[in-house]
Amino acid sequence: MQIARERGVDYLCCETGLGGRLDASNALPAIATLLTSVGLDHQRILGDTLPAIAAEKLGLLKRGVPLFAAVADELRGQTFTAAVTAGSPCFFVDELARWPETAAAVAGWDLALRQEMITGLPDFGTPVMRRNVALALLALSELSAGADRALLPPDPAAALGNLFLPGRYQPVLRNPTWIFDTAHNAQALTQALQAFGRSGAGGRRVILYGGMQDKSVPPELGRLLGGCDHLVGLPVSLPRARTSAELESLFAELGLAPGGPDGLWLDQCTVAADMASGLQAVAAGLRPDDQVLVTGSCFMVAEVLHRLGVTDLQQTRKVLDAVRVMERLAVGNRVPGKEGP
Repeated sequence: MQIARERGVDYLCCETGLGGRLDASNALPAIATLLTSVGLDHQRILGDTLPAIAAEKLGLLKRGVPLFAAVADELRGQTFTAAVTAGSPCFFVDELARWPETAAAVAGWDLALRQEMITGLPDFGTPVMRRNVALALLALSELSAGADRALLPPDPAAALGNLFLPGRYQPVLRNPTWIFDTAHNAQALTQALQAFGRSGAGGRRVILYGGMQDKSVPPELGRLLGGCDHLVGLPVSLPRARTSAELESLFAELGLAPGGPDGLWLDQCTVAADMASGLQAVAAGLRPDDQVLVTGSCFMVAEVLHRLGVTDLQQTRKVLDAVRVMERLAVGNRVPGKEGP
C-alpha cells in the first residue's frame, strides 16, 4: 500500500491472500471485485467443498461494487444469489465475452465483449490464462463505460505484451524448453498438465514434480502425470515438503509404479534421493528438443530456479539458453549466484 501511494498509483489490483471474507484485503475500498475461479485449496481454513470455499471468497462483496466472475457453471447460481443479497451488480464472463479455446502462437487471439472487439491479444500458454485475461478486460471495459475516464488502455494487446507473470506456465529456458508453473492444487495442476500434454513437442515430455505434504493429489491426476515420457519426483528442501519416500508412496497410489533414482531415463516414473542429484541427472540426460515442466508447488519452482542460478526473477523476463545452465548443473550443484544464468 505504501509503495502504491508513493508511486502515485491511480488504481491498485490487490490479490486476496486467503479466501476473502476474513482476508485483510477485504478492508480496502474497492471499485470492483473479480473472482476468477474456485478450487479445493486451504480446506482446513476455508472448508471442504467448493460451495463452502466460494462462500468465503464471496465475502468480499460490497453494496454497489460490481462483481465480475469466471466461476464454473455449478457455482454460478450461488454467486448470483450472493451478489443480489449484497447489492453487488454481477457480470459473468461466460455470458458477456467470447474468445477461442485455442490461440495461434503468432497471430494471438481475439476477444469479443459487449462494448467492443479486442484483437491480437498475446497468448500465455494455457486456456485458464486466456480466461483470466478475458475477465480482466471485461471488467475494465464495463467500468470504463460508466466512468469519467477510460480504464481500458487504447491498445490492450500492446499493454498485455508487457505482462510478466513468473511461475505461471512460464517458459524460462530453451533448447531444451523448461516451463515453470506453481500449480499446487488439483484444479491448477490439471490445467498445467493438460496444457503441457497438448504442447507440440518433437522430443520427450519430462515432468519434474515436488509438492507439500498438506496438498492432496486426487487419483485422476495420475493419468495426466503418467501421460508424459518421464516423471521425476524431486523432494523440495523444506520440512513440510514430501520426502523421497513420500513421493514414492504418492506415485504408487496414483498407479505410476516408481523406479529407483538410478533408472531416471530407463523408467517412466522415478524419484530422486534429493533435489541436487535429481536435477543433475535430469540435466545430463536431456536432449535439445525435449520439454520439461517444473510444477507441484511455489517452493518447487523457487528451488529449481535457485539451483539453476536464477537470483532475480527479472532474469527470467526473456527466455534463456539452456545449454550453459545445464552444463554447469550437470557438473556442480547450482550455478554461482553472482553469475546468474
